[in-house]
Amino acid sequence: ELRILIVGQKTMAYESNDKEYEKASPHQTDRLSHRTPQEPYRVENVPSVPYPELPSVLCELVAGIETELAANLVGVYLVGSLATGDFDLDSDVDFLVVTKEELTDEVVRSLQAMHARIHGLGCYPAQHLEGSYISYGLLNQSEAVGLQPLWYLDNGSTTLERSVHDNQWHVRWVLRERGIALLGPEAKSLLDPIPVESMRAEIAATMRRAADDFAAEIDGPLTFWTSRFGQSFAVQSYCRMLHTLQTGAVQSKLADMKWARQALDPAWAGLIQRAWEEREGVRHCVKILQHADPRVLRETLEFIQYAVRVSERK
Repeated sequence: ELRILIVGQKTMAYESNDKEYEKASPHQTDRLSHRTPQEPYRVENVPSVPYPELPSVLCELVAGIETELAANLVGVYLVGSLATGDFDLDSDVDFLVVTKEELTDEVVRSLQAMHARIHGLGCYPAQHLEGSYISYGLLNQSEAVGLQPLWYLDNGSTTLERSVHDNQWHVRWVLRERGIALLGPEAKSLLDPIPVESMRAEIAATMRRAADDFAAEIDGPLTFWTSRFGQSFAVQSYCRMLHTLQTGAVQSKLADMKWARQALDPAWAGLIQRAWEEREGVRHCVKILQHADPRVLRETLEFIQYAVRVSERK
């Protein structure tokens, strides 16, 4: 996913007094009738390379979610690189859970205990789950996109927090067009086609905002953006966002980087290639603690400013 879309973004509350499920029209709620109790978990399309334990971890995850949510569960879906392609050693395991109604505090506590238990399995996939819980009603409220926080599990965490991380147009696009249903109806039956111009506007706004954030930090101490991880992540993210602006679709990281090396000004090919190489090994959480070379940060800022100018011509 284009995770840069929420870096530095202020979370805003979307006020509502009604349950999201109750807001859905009769036509919309009819879509929820496809799921049948006790249906098997569909992990046949989940890769066992490079992590052979991934399918079994996902079965544990879905079983835990199904136990805790019971009749409130609509479906469990894979998004991120498992859905868009090119999942590798340094990928996290992105998921999205659709519910009928919003979660109660009691259920949130139970889900946290479940996530802590799975994290305790100790293998990489179990400790790198990342995803959100979204009600069906909210999934279909365009006016709440980017505003209403969801219950979100950050990569490596066992605590659910409120975040707009996954309440974004591009996440909805991946869910609908590429999402893998582990349990429940196919995602295309849950929401209408994503308005591509809304996704493009979201990305263009993020490119401008993140450019300002990056520029404000590159001459300072160690932060996310000035770390080796953050620097390479910035280059990758701007390549990905430019590709999505052009195609109106979300591709894999590898596909985006290959496109960028071929389609963008050749002067940036070296920086783009080094950013991809720098991504290797980020799973060890060392590069996030190391300050990037100041010269590379300055070159990265120039690339970001170039990318913003390109986006404004699209």
